[in-house]
Amino acid sequence: MEDTNFGLELYDHFFDIGKDFNVKLGCPHLIERIESLLLSYDNDMDSNDNPFECGFDKYVNLDSDVEFLGKQELIKIKAEGIKKKLMGVFIDAKEISVTESMAIKDQSNNVLGELRSGVFSPHFGKSIGIAMINKSYWGMKQNLIIKVNGNSFNITLTELPFI
Repeated sequence: MEDTNFGLELYDHFFDIGKDFNVKLGCPHLIERIESLLLSYDNDMDSNDNPFECGFDKYVNLDSDVEFLGKQELIKIKAEGIKKKLMGVFIDAKEISVTESMAIKDQSNNVLGELRSGVFSPHFGKSIGIAMINKSYWGMKQNLIIKVNGNSFNITLTELPFI
């Protein structure tokens, strides 16, 4: 049964009980989210990525006695090093629409990673994005291209966060 009144009543109830705590609506703006590296699950990262690739190293304690699913694999990854990581990209475009991951390529059409989120940043005067980049390309500074809606744009890799 669908009845929007039930949802609206619940919504109003949360605001009523949250008055003493000044509860208000909140959500990071997409530009602020990307500039400050507030990662979004299933956009910037997903279950195919590990915490080391996403920059969460400081939150992973593999030295404790606590056993958890995937611990041995994370120990192996930490010892061998990661093969890809999240990086920032500056995109020479005044606007961009990222609805799904898009391949980032070099001039020879080799795929070096994928753009996962992107938005125009008034702060930088160009589009920026969060991308998963393969290790062999981390230091690459030029000749990187992304195609968006049939148009090619030059990009530059950078470390995260942007701000």
